[in-house]
Amino acid sequence: MFTYKDRAGQRIDLFWEKDQARIAPTHVIVAAFDGSRWLMTVHPERGLEWPGGKAEPGETIEQAAVREVYEETGITAGNLVFVADYVVHADPPFCKRVFAANILAANENFIRRETEGAAFLAESDWEKSVAKLSRHMSDEGMDRIRKKVLADERKRNN
Repeated sequence: MFTYKDRAGQRIDLFWEKDQARIAPTHVIVAAFDGSRWLMTVHPERGLEWPGGKAEPGETIEQAAVREVYEETGITAGNLVFVADYVVHADPPFCKRVFAANILAANENFIRRETEGAAFLAESDWEKSVAKLSRHMSDEGMDRIRKKVLADERKRNN
């Protein structure tokens, strides 16, 4: 487990093993990496961030992850892999399940609703692009998640 305060001052606990958080996940974050670039969504107020959101009633957390990626980017994601459970100690506390995913397909006729759509951020440009990232994406926890996804990707490819 890794505990820190995010940029808004909230205590965050990151659990690297599934279901260690003792809070059922109700939200998702999807870190899709294609080998050199991250799939991001462009939030009109917050900036670049990984797609994510809240599960709808009757929906599994995996279904929510796939739906949220599509709704925010027009990209179909698949092959979800657990990365972490991200617990926000708000009132009340809630848990975001973080997944890594593959990019399966893009809808060229995607109609933007919640965000300005998909953007790709090269891993080599991550550090230079911190000012464009939402405050949620530029904290120590998200950096650890990013590095874990990269390390897991390297292991799978070797």
